[in-house]
Amino acid sequence: MGDSSVQRMWFSGGRRRICGLGVAALLAMVTLAACGEMPGGRGQTRAVAELVDAVDCTSAQHVLEPGKPSAPPPPVAGSVPEAFVPVEVIRCDAFMMATVEDAEGLWSAVTEERLTGNMDGLLDALAQPSDPPRANQACTADMELVPDLWLLDEQGRAMRAAWPTNSCGKTKPGVREILGGMEVVESTQHKMELIQPKAALDANCPAEWKEPVAGGIDVAPIPAPELGAEGTGATVSGSAGLVPEVGEVDSLRVCHYNIDRPDAGAAPTAGTHAELEFSGTEVFAGEFIGGGSLDGPGMNAVLKAVKADAPAAECDDKATEFAVLWPVADGLDVGAPLTVEIDGCQRLFGPDGAARTLPHEASTAVVVALGK
Repeated sequence: MGDSSVQRMWFSGGRRRICGLGVAALLAMVTLAACGEMPGGRGQTRAVAELVDAVDCTSAQHVLEPGKPSAPPPPVAGSVPEAFVPVEVIRCDAFMMATVEDAEGLWSAVTEERLTGNMDGLLDALAQPSDPPRANQACTADMELVPDLWLLDEQGRAMRAAWPTNSCGKTKPGVREILGGMEVVESTQHKMELIQPKAALDANCPAEWKEPVAGGIDVAPIPAPELGAEGTGATVSGSAGLVPEVGEVDSLRVCHYNIDRPDAGAAPTAGTHAELEFSGTEVFAGEFIGGGSLDGPGMNAVLKAVKADAPAAECDDKATEFAVLWPVADGLDVGAPLTVEIDGCQRLFGPDGAARTLPHEASTAVVVALGK
């Protein structure tokens, strides 16, 4: 079950610059850096580098997410071949998590920088041997971000350079020091993956949403020590203090999502967005299909309904669409999001996950706000 408090942290502050790397990729990056198995680290043999026809900064994605079909494997990194005379240096800051926004939306991006300067010093630094690990050695577990480094010769042939490493697998300082003194003469960003489509970006809505809700139970109580017993750090129902009162907000930002379910009898596949059910809890998950804004009497009806104690009537109708409503005041998010079923049982879920009846006035207002 996803943690809705994490979702709120990512998106509650308005339009966020987020990267396209998945959790698995980030964990891979931490592991690689901690173990020193970046290109040229002690986990790899520093053989002679493979020569290729051109630099490809996007191939660094293959290092982060091995086996990804869309990412061609990068050439083998290594030492400079004896007959290879580099004249240019390219640094690929794939780990800097850059983003690019265009007519299609927000993309994760790799930054490619062309450097000029002390080439002889760089070659000397790259030629340093890597230190073998020492017995019973204690090494720090901090994450080291190591750019992909390429060298080009006059014929345009390219190679990935291996970084010399110390006994802990961390890069030796020589290469970084030389690169720090070189001049960036050109910088280019390469789009990788679409993080947020333009429509979702303009609506200030996440491109995808996953929210656990349940009938009458707290599925994701939010830590709120100031609301519990003094000094206990107790958790309380998500409704307390997280849903503004009528008159405290200007509008509700409405983010509209579908619910994709696998065919009956078919096993769910990785990446499928579906409404999952277990232990009385439902996880509403889907992709953005539209947005809008709700204010006036309809907004007030929603805020009053989510404060009600009466649970929704029993209903087994499955929703195919839902909306996430964000309270907004002075252009800022000021409370936890609410979840509304657009069809099916047309229930309203507050931050505590409890299902409540959505008044007809409120449900009609939400639908109108979405232009349906």
